[in-house]
Amino acid sequence: MNIYIYNNNRKTSKANKKTLEELASKHHYSTDIFEYDNKDELVFDLSSHPERADVIIFRISRCKDEQIAGLEAAKSLRKLGCHALFIYVSANKQLAADTFPTFPFYYFYIKHLTLAEFEDVYIKALSLARKRRDKLFQCGNDMDEHVFPLSDIYYFEIFQRITTVYHSNTSFSFYRSMAGLEKELTPKGFLRIHRSFLINMRHIDRVTDHTVKLTNGFELPIGTTYLNQVRKKLSQLKTYSI
Repeated sequence: MNIYIYNNNRKTSKANKKTLEELASKHHYSTDIFEYDNKDELVFDLSSHPERADVIIFRISRCKDEQIAGLEAAKSLRKLGCHALFIYVSANKQLAADTFPTFPFYYFYIKHLTLAEFEDVYIKALSLARKRRDKLFQCGNDMDEHVFPLSDIYYFEIFQRITTVYHSNTSFSFYRSMAGLEKELTPKGFLRIHRSFLINMRHIDRVTDHTVKLTNGFELPIGTTYLNQVRKKLSQLKTYSI
């Protein structure tokens, strides 16, 4: 998971990073932590892919010009579609209300903050972030990368070693083996119906003897070698919550 820290005090930011790494390791979470002391750089780096951030910790304070350092970055990220969990830390208790429009996960008043209290909230944030990640599918190629909600994916198709994911009304191609996708996504409600197709059972509209019609109107063939497997699985079909 990707953790971002905004703190315009670089010295304390380094110490904070070490603490975050130790706490995550203690609770068996794998994290990558990125530090920023410039709010514009933080926003710029996440502007093209705001979904990269899982948790962002902002150290906020009121500046001489009455701007709240860090909060403007948080507002900008929300406008860009960033759904990361925002945790605020401040020496000013009165700034808590200013963070409400950004839907904070938690606000710490640093004067009374203990490591145990921070650890409890931080680990809860990591747990929730991991559950969110489990509901997403991430893929990329040499040019770009994408993160899709699993519930929005209709199916995957592989052709000449290139896999294409069909998501809502768009598609995106990348390199990944169908066998690997099948292993990863079968427990999450996907079904291999053909050597070339892996479908999201949530989007099945109608099944015939040799085809599956999806809710987007696409009709895909059921491969002969997969026919019995598909029939068995669909006979047990339940509602999948993705």
